[in-house]
Amino acid sequence: MTDDKVQPLKANRVSLATQAQQYLLGLIEGGTYQPGEQLPSETGLASQLGISRPTLREALQNLEQEGVVVRRHGVGTFVAPGYAGRLESGLERLESILELAARQGMQLRYDDLQVQSMPADPVLCDRLQVLPGTPLTCVRRVIVSDGRPVAYMVDQVPASVLSPAAVDDTFTGSVLDLLRQNQDLQIRRAVADIVALNADASLAERLAIEPGQAVLLLEEVVFDAEGGELDCSRNYFVPEFFRFHLVRR
Repeated sequence: MTDDKVQPLKANRVSLATQAQQYLLGLIEGGTYQPGEQLPSETGLASQLGISRPTLREALQNLEQEGVVVRRHGVGTFVAPGYAGRLESGLERLESILELAARQGMQLRYDDLQVQSMPADPVLCDRLQVLPGTPLTCVRRVIVSDGRPVAYMVDQVPASVLSPAAVDDTFTGSVLDLLRQNQDLQIRRAVADIVALNADASLAERLAIEPGQAVLLLEEVVFDAEGGELDCSRNYFVPEFFRFHLVRR
């Protein structure tokens, strides 16, 4: 079956996979395909674009990692239901996800909050520059939008900076915002890395997605004015709800 919304690609210096990715993104952003709508089958779409199925799959995989489409094994490829309303942020701005959501008129809440004390392992000793066994406060929670999990966040903070008891009924879901409430702390900067990965079974269950689905991992260390490490966080985002970019000057 063909779809007259799709036209064949023309050869140029850009790879066919990139052309296909850009072309399909243009159709989606232009409203040809709406959030939640199914795209044509891989066989039909590859034929209409004049490319091979492996080339098309590369393009679809890239779109999936960007949160533009969702691929359901044995069913097909769909425009991500949350694509039209996802949050966008530049990584150059130090703000919490809750601040970002409020600025863009969206409401987020946290669920499944877990707070515990734990000793620093070798990896966290290196990231936070603390001695082995240093008590840490670990804060885990799922971020929810309109009843759907959109992110899973884990913060690990030296207990001397944030005690488990400090994460009380006033907690809104953001450890960064909680640290900012401490007038003795001066948060200066954060260093972040962001990578795409496939969700394992445990993470997939927390985010209510299929195992193996692409997610974005934002790893971040927050520093005070003297360069001391305050917080090490691992934040897993469902790509269809978030888009991060970096402004270079």
